[in-house]
Parts: sequence; structure tokens; C-alpha cells
Amino acid sequence: MHDPKILQSLGAFGHTYLPGLETLLSNVDIGEWGERLRCWMAACANSDQGALCYPALKTAVVDLVTLELACQSYAFAENGLRLTDRGGTVWARRALADLLLLLSERDTNTARQLASLAWSTRNARLNQIRSQIIERT
Repeated sequence: MHDPKILQSLGAFGHTYLPGLETLLSNVDIGEWGERLRCWMAACANSDQGALCYPALKTAVVDLVTLELACQSYAFAENGLRLTDRGGTVWARRALADLLLLLSERDTNTARQLASLAWSTRNARLNQIRSQIIERT
């Protein structure tokens, strides 16, 4: 059983971010990850303690990074990739930051692990995108 204060904070988080998520998901090409993220955010809004299970949190963090990257366009530049925000990048990063902040109030180790997961996922995906662009040119 989770602390009622954390569940209340989780509900507030979900209510804050669910409307924006719906808007962003309607504007990007989503797959399974989008539906999974939508369901997880709805669980947050309902203060469902299942949303705080570590596997669900890991998946949500990866899906938020996926959303962030889906909100950008990419072009090859001499010194790497040139990223252009098509709208939503800041929202996705803020949602992730607020989630990590909420979690750090309960368990700093979990929050750190998830922050590290977000960083490594973002870097790995950017490297994949860079490689794909290089192959096309």
C-alpha cells in the first residue's frame, strides 16, 4: 500500500498532464507506446497505485522519452543532429521531470534509476536516428 499523500500527488500529476497528452498524441504518429502511455497517465489521474509499480514506471519513462523524440524533426548537421521542436518537446520533458520529482519524494533511488534510464534511452534513440539519417544521405 502506498502513502495516501503520494497517491494524491500522483492523481494531481495525472490530472495536470492527461489533457496535454491527449492533444500531443493526436498530433504525432503513435503506436503501442502511445496507447500504453495514455493508459498509464489515466491510471495516474485515478490515483491507481499500480501506476507506481516499478515496471510500469520504467515503461512510462521510456514512453515519455519516445513522445519527446516524436515531437521533433531531425536533420543531419556537420557536428551531429539538428533537432527542431514541432511542438510538445518541452511538455514531454516537463512531464518527465515532474514525475521524477514526485517519485523522489518517496524514493530517491528509484527516481535516480529512472532519470538514468531516460538519459540512456534518449541517447540511444538519438544515435539510432543519426545512423538512419546518415544511411539515407
